[in-house]
Amino acid sequence: MALFSEEDNGLIKQYMKEFSHRRNVFALISSLMPKYTARQIYVHWNKLLNPKLCNKPLGYHEKNYISELIQKHRTSKTINWKNVIYDLERQFGKLYSQNLVKNFWYSKCRRDNSRYTNDPTLHLSKPHFDDAKYQNCSPMLSTKEPMISHEPKFNKPYKMKPL
Repeated sequence: MALFSEEDNGLIKQYMKEFSHRRNVFALISSLMPKYTARQIYVHWNKLLNPKLCNKPLGYHEKNYISELIQKHRTSKTINWKNVIYDLERQFGKLYSQNLVKNFWYSKCRRDNSRYTNDPTLHLSKPHFDDAKYQNCSPMLSTKEPMISHEPKFNKPYKMKPL
């Protein structure tokens, strides 16, 4: 079941038209609709209801621009997403939801990382200890006998003696 009904969506749109010039518009709307918090209304407006939102997927140029913007707006490990969204709107004239941009960026990061981990040419090859150059590295590596594996010794389980 959806949190916001169609009637609630209509009221939020109407209140935003009336009070959008006010400073704390979402707090004002939540006082008029006590069923919802200001944060819930803010997220719902910026994710779904805002008429400026572009419902189309990101284009090629937008994706490249986002990659550049994130490098520009990144501070240590955090990314200021609000600035990325505003710069994207200023450049292309389209307002994309923060969720859409973040989903693109994190899926791009996962995709790029998986390319490096799945590429067999990037893995380091294991050294061959039979080669002459490895024979004098250490006494353990120079032996051609397999290394002895030590298995842990467990105590025998306790057995009760019969009476």
